[in-house]
Amino acid sequence: MWTQEEAVFEGNYYQVRGAINQPKSVQKPHIPLLIGGGGEQITLKLVAQYGNACNVSGSLETIQRKLDALKKHCETVGRDYEQIHRTVTLSCMIGETDEQAEAKIPTNLPGRAAILASSLVGSPDTLRKRLAKLEEIGVQEVILRFPDVLNLDMLRFFARELIV
Repeated sequence: MWTQEEAVFEGNYYQVRGAINQPKSVQKPHIPLLIGGGGEQITLKLVAQYGNACNVSGSLETIQRKLDALKKHCETVGRDYEQIHRTVTLSCMIGETDEQAEAKIPTNLPGRAAILASSLVGSPDTLRKRLAKLEEIGVQEVILRFPDVLNLDMLRFFARELIV
């Protein structure tokens, strides 16, 4: 679809005839591919083979393990790991203190500990430290989800404290 006027594809499960993608991408041969997902055997292997960027999530330890798996796949296929832009997506809850931020997650919520481990939760100082650790392990971009996105005071607080 990036190179033909009308694309044709015949696969095992899907067929496409006469698909049109206009306007064409200015990048040649195609737009950069960001592959999201953390499957260590298949998805990250596909990133090593075809991706320009990846997006994973999880706790710091999980993200490290996934980036290590990606690095191994890159070695196997002969790809420079540094050519792949590495991103993560995390939920973010910020407060004046760690306790204030953590209080935004109900204490009786199933999986609360896992949510805390795989999110960016805490005071501005705690968030800065967690972001620094992500950078240390090789993350180059963080995509944030704000569950309470309509709380403009929280977004302004985040911007004032963390965006320079």
